Amino acid sequence: MLDWFNQTILYAVVGALQPVVDFFADGNSRFYWLYCLTGIAIAAYGWHKHKQERRFQDALLDKEMWLSPSARNDYVIVVLTPVLRLTVLSALMIHWEPVSAWVVSALHSAGVSGTATDGAAIALGIALTLTLFVVDDLLKWFAHYMFHAIPELWEFHKVHHSAEQLNFVTADRHHPFEVIATTALTTFAYGLVNGLFIGLFGDKLTVSTIMGANVFLFVFNICGGALRHSPFYISFGPAIEKWIISPAMHQIHHSDKVEHFDRNFGGSLAVWDRIAGSLHLAGDKSTIERFGIGEETREFRSLSVIYFRPFTAAARVLSSRFKTPDATSGAMPAAMPAPAE
Repeated sequence: MLDWFNQTILYAVVGALQPVVDFFADGNSRFYWLYCLTGIAIAAYGWHKHKQERRFQDALLDKEMWLSPSARNDYVIVVLTPVLRLTVLSALMIHWEPVSAWVVSALHSAGVSGTATDGAAIALGIALTLTLFVVDDLLKWFAHYMFHAIPELWEFHKVHHSAEQLNFVTADRHHPFEVIATTALTTFAYGLVNGLFIGLFGDKLTVSTIMGANVFLFVFNICGGALRHSPFYISFGPAIEKWIISPAMHQIHHSDKVEHFDRNFGGSLAVWDRIAGSLHLAGDKSTIERFGIGEETREFRSLSVIYFRPFTAAARVLSSRFKTPDATSGAMPAAMPAPAE
């Protein structure tokens, strides 16, 4: 019992320090220091190019962005999430290695196997890297879409959309339930793709990474990915935004205007939104008045609401599905307007 307690305390401490490690050493973190640095440089260039009246440094150090109740909740969430993942929620996390090994074993049992030559392994490694990036981006888009489209899941995703000020850390402002669900989906897919490539072409293939991140994701993030959750409205222009999600497009996604609901679900690529009809190209920043989910936004300034209300609200929505609507109440309302056709 004592060993379990000591181990739990150790994992809790490791989890609490995880955001520091993410910032300094993990290229998979959306607030990795290099992404923040290049993002600030891009924002400064755009700020001065458009000759803003306010000084750039004043906007960057704005207290509303960094010290508002919304921002303070971001800091709590970014620390508590890895603590919960490493302790009470650890049994719910899956790992890609067993999935990959199972796929390889299944292929070998079916008599399918192969070994790539050294020359082919380089090209196949690049193909594996690109496939992992595309599949990961597609599944994150799909998970994001579902967390908007299904009212029960939307109750959990409200935590992210309740941010009133966007800063770099807001990228990880998610309810633990959403983190577990999305991570399980993408991790399983990562193991599946790896297993298929290894089973078909052997284990000489190497994923191309920079600072631990898929090279394609690294390029996207170093080109302003961190600005998606920031006060800086950076558009890439319509020609590029048909293919790539710009910071401005994601900020439109956070807008509480009805016409911006259920738009721009994409992480890196805009093609999924274009196919689904949910793409909204960036225009003038004045189209965004504020971030959040309307009047309900204020209630999410409470951490108890952030962590516990989604469960009761989702249960209430689920139970209403089994009730016969009467003439006065009508059908069950959706949490938000359905995604555009």
